Amino acid sequence: MVSPSVPSDRWAALGVVFLFSVALGIATVAVPLLALSAGYDAAAVGFLVATSAGAQLALRLLLPRLLGRFADRTLIAVAGISMVAGLGLLVVSTSLVIFLIAQAFQGTARAIVWTASQTHAVRSGGRPVRRLVDLNLAGNLGGLTGPALGGALAAVSLPLALAAAAVVAACSASGAGLLRRFPPYDRRDSIGTAALLRRPDVGLACWANVVGGTWWSMIGSYVPVILVEAALGPSQIGLLVSASEGAGTAAILALRRLPTHWLQPTVLVTALGALAALAAIALVPPVPAAYVVLLLLGGAAGGSTTTLAPALVSIAAAEHEQGDALSMSGAFRAASLLASPAAVGVLLGAVALPVAVVGLAGVLGGAGVTIARFGRGWRDRGS
Repeated sequence: MVSPSVPSDRWAALGVVFLFSVALGIATVAVPLLALSAGYDAAAVGFLVATSAGAQLALRLLLPRLLGRFADRTLIAVAGISMVAGLGLLVVSTSLVIFLIAQAFQGTARAIVWTASQTHAVRSGGRPVRRLVDLNLAGNLGGLTGPALGGALAAVSLPLALAAAAVVAACSASGAGLLRRFPPYDRRDSIGTAALLRRPDVGLACWANVVGGTWWSMIGSYVPVILVEAALGPSQIGLLVSASEGAGTAAILALRRLPTHWLQPTVLVTALGALAALAAIALVPPVPAAYVVLLLLGGAAGGSTTTLAPALVSIAAAEHEQGDALSMSGAFRAASLLASPAAVGVLLGAVALPVAVVGLAGVLGGAGVTIARFGRGWRDRGS
């Protein structure tokens, strides 16, 4: 089989990520609503989402080895198949065991597809920032389409929404065969993740990935719960989540030509902005217009953070360190996808949901300011 040309590979890669993101966007709306309709409470929804994040974290820790053994296009196909399996299980049953297995499949798919597609984009040539921006733009366009479609389908039937997501994920898996085949990484030429963490700005980028993971884990768990408690219906929730994704898409387009020397401060500002928006969503009175504004602002900040943090990490890595660098960066994001919903779920035993969400945002914001100050001092001493 002849490998696709560079332009066709670029469009095939963007198409695969777009389709996967559409499937994920549908699931982001449909899965929490399915859990609520099946009788699970808010805390249970959070722990179900945390199960997906736990699987994602476990796979991300293994990804450096996997990227050293398999072509990234093979891993992308495996991710699509795993997504189909998880969604198909939920169409059949909503028992706790099935829910946990399905969430594990979804977490596995998310871990593999994002890191493998990022390494594929970086190795395809051009500026890493622009390549990753284009990749995330495709993901955001899928995320913009998916929640609105998921909300509309969920208003008809939740199993219908999940079945549609499975079909789209299957198309994404088949499209991976159109990608160029890059050889696996030679990990003997990498200094390892521990050494990478000691490089300037890597710590800040990893914290920003934690914030990005927190934002999207809340969008997929407790933000829909907050909106349901504010008496919004499935279609309204889907449109609001899509509007948030749309704001992220607009922000990414605006940042596509961001100069490299502005990358570090932009990452810090957007991450803090996402945390501020999350806290405000938890505290604002149940007025739809307020949710629209906050989800737009938070989506712009969260989308920018999710795109720029891996770019900041990739700049610090050499060719055969890219797999380790992007896997490490993604592992921090996956850890937050696990820890953030679980932390809020634990806090719900003692405080109300808004207090738990605001507390989490405050702790993460304080950590980011501390890391930024430490990193600035480290660079000053080294200059």
